[in-house]
Amino acid sequence: MISQYSQADLYSRPPWPFRGAEQISFVFDAHAEGLQALMPPGVTIDPTPEGYARCETRVCWYPWSTFGPFHETYVIVRVQHRGDVYWMLPLIMTDSDVPLAAGREAWGYAKKLAVMDWQWNAQTAGQVLFTMERPAGQRLLTATFRPTRQADPSERQGHPVMSHRHLAAAGGVSSQLVALGGTKALHKDAAGKAQLWAGEGSLDMSSVSSVDPFSLARPIRVHQAFWQCSDFALAPGRVVDDLSPTP
Repeated sequence: MISQYSQADLYSRPPWPFRGAEQISFVFDAHAEGLQALMPPGVTIDPTPEGYARCETRVCWYPWSTFGPFHETYVIVRVQHRGDVYWMLPLIMTDSDVPLAAGREAWGYAKKLAVMDWQWNAQTAGQVLFTMERPAGQRLLTATFRPTRQADPSERQGHPVMSHRHLAAAGGVSSQLVALGGTKALHKDAAGKAQLWAGEGSLDMSSVSSVDPFSLARPIRVHQAFWQCSDFALAPGRVVDDLSPTP
């Protein structure tokens, strides 16, 4: 529950802060048809000039948060709703039950538990290696990233992130489009520059799972990849549209 707090609650009241969060974002195009099937009513993919879906997959290591440390990976798709542009979040995995519950309850994220690994060591040849399996042994995502240059924050395209909170509620169904709320600040290095690096990225989501359809976002081409380190705080957000059936 986020409306009250007791020692029995799974997580604390908002805002929910994160410190030293590392995220790698892969900007790519994917076929729009399969991804459109994951969109709620009234949300349509905002296509590229070639007719593809513009997407990002983000792989994340959160070493400190009020949910505890955890890994996460998700896919966002550029969409339109009532003339406004958003990033829609239809696919997301984590490896901890606390952020899973918070994500589902606060924003309606379709979070599931998965097995994840983030490596950057002598064995990964200078690259970050991130993998996600669900169930264990079924590899659904492999991502690599090698930083090559410091980037400017203006290179990143920002849109509000939106999700579909669809719940079976007492007396009927609650169905809402929810925009993520919160604040964010990139870390800065000793020279005062933002800790944002561009680099070479590869992304494989070709393994097909009808239960966890990350393969619907299989990249046609990866355009850019960025690593960043930031502090941010999440808030419950705002309702963009109420799709609940009329009683």
